[in-house]
Amino acid sequence: MSGRREFLCYTDGSCKAADGAPGGWGFRVDPPDGPPIEAYGKATGTLAKVMEYQAVAEALAALPPRVAAVVFSDNLALVENLTKKLPVWQARDFASVDPLVVTSVRRIAATIADQQLVVRFQWVRAHNGNAGNERADALAAQGAREAKAELASAGRRR
Repeated sequence: MSGRREFLCYTDGSCKAADGAPGGWGFRVDPPDGPPIEAYGKATGTLAKVMEYQAVAEALAALPPRVAAVVFSDNLALVENLTKKLPVWQARDFASVDPLVVTSVRRIAATIADQQLVVRFQWVRAHNGNAGNERADALAAQGAREAKAELASAGRRR
């Protein structure tokens, strides 16, 4: 037993500078006990910030109910927004949230409430040797590569 009781969630988003704006999100969750949980996904016509928020929403959805978690992100604006503004956004029915990320922000808030999670958001420096962050980055990049390949394949079929 490690003694640590929190789930450590590393999240990241990616978007390639290419036609069709291929993007990806990824997360790695290190539970207090047991193997890590990893996932990634892809999207087209997106932005990096959209993928960053989706990564957080997906990571929280992977957690069991009634646990404590630290969500690490290398996106300082995301960490500050979710730390300082999430309660205000909820109180105002998410009216002032960026329309591009509002769906993910609603999912984040709903998951925290529905699953009775205790969540703390923590910034981590990108590309600085943090193994969890590096893995989340690699997963997000994989999603973006797959989205880019699908766009290229669709273009060749035309």
